[in-house]
Order: sequence, then structure tokens, then C-alpha cells
Amino acid sequence: MLVLVLVSGIASIARTNASQPSASTSEELTDSARHVFSQIAGIYRSGSGAPELVAELNSALELIREARYRRLGGDESGALVLEEQARLALSDVMNKIPAAQQKAQHEATIRTIMVIVYVPVVVALSTFIFYVALRTWRWYEKSRLFEMRIVEKKKEMD
Repeated sequence: MLVLVLVSGIASIARTNASQPSASTSEELTDSARHVFSQIAGIYRSGSGAPELVAELNSALELIREARYRRLGGDESGALVLEEQARLALSDVMNKIPAAQQKAQHEATIRTIMVIVYVPVVVALSTFIFYVALRTWRWYEKSRLFEMRIVEKKKEMD
């Protein structure tokens, strides 16, 4: 009887130790996913977008979720396979993030340059339009004034 208790106690300790590394790998994956998410959020904060990275991150998160369900269901080997796939997907996304950040920075620089160029152009164009409108109005007023003088002279002659 004592042997049976010792064997079951050792087996439960072994199961607990076996489940702890998998829980830590699951937590590592979650932390890695949070880090990837924060990097992608930085890209979106800069005014750019990376929908393909978001889609890849979502698929990795789905793999992590499925691995947790399998682990809860008792399928440890299936969970490990899914976690490894999720780890590969997350590392792939992490490898693509620097290029996306550089693209976002380039787009932000182009937007800034365009604003710097467009503001003087718009000011110059609006000033030109105002000047032309003012000249046209003055010409119209002068023509009306000459019309009025001609009509008055004709009335005086009659």
C-alpha cells in the first residue's frame, strides 16, 4: 500500500513538473505575442498600416488558443506542435516588423514633406486668385463708371 502511495505521489509530481514547462512556454508565447502586438501598434500610431502583419499575428494567436484547448483536453503533444507553429509564426512576424517600421517612417516623412510643399503652393495660389478677382472687380467698377458718365452726357445733350 505504501508503495502504491509513493508511486502515485511521484507520478503526480512528474505530471506537475511536466505541465509547468508547458505553462511557461505558453506564457512565453503570450508575452511574445504582446511584444509583437506593441510593435505593430507602433506602426499604426505612426500613421501607417500593416494589415498583413496583423493577419499573421491573429493566426499565431489562434494557434496559441488552440494549443491551450488541446492542453486542457489532455493532448500535450498536439499542444506542443501548435505552440511550435505559433512560435514560428510570431518570429516570422517579428522579422517583418523592422521593414514595416521603416516603411511607416518613410511614409510619415513623405507626408511631412508634402505638407511643407503644399502649404506655400496653396497660399500662393489663393493669393493669385484673390489678386485676379480684385483686378476683375476693379475693371468691372471702372466700366460701370464709364457707362454712367456716357449716359449722363447723353442726357445733357438732349
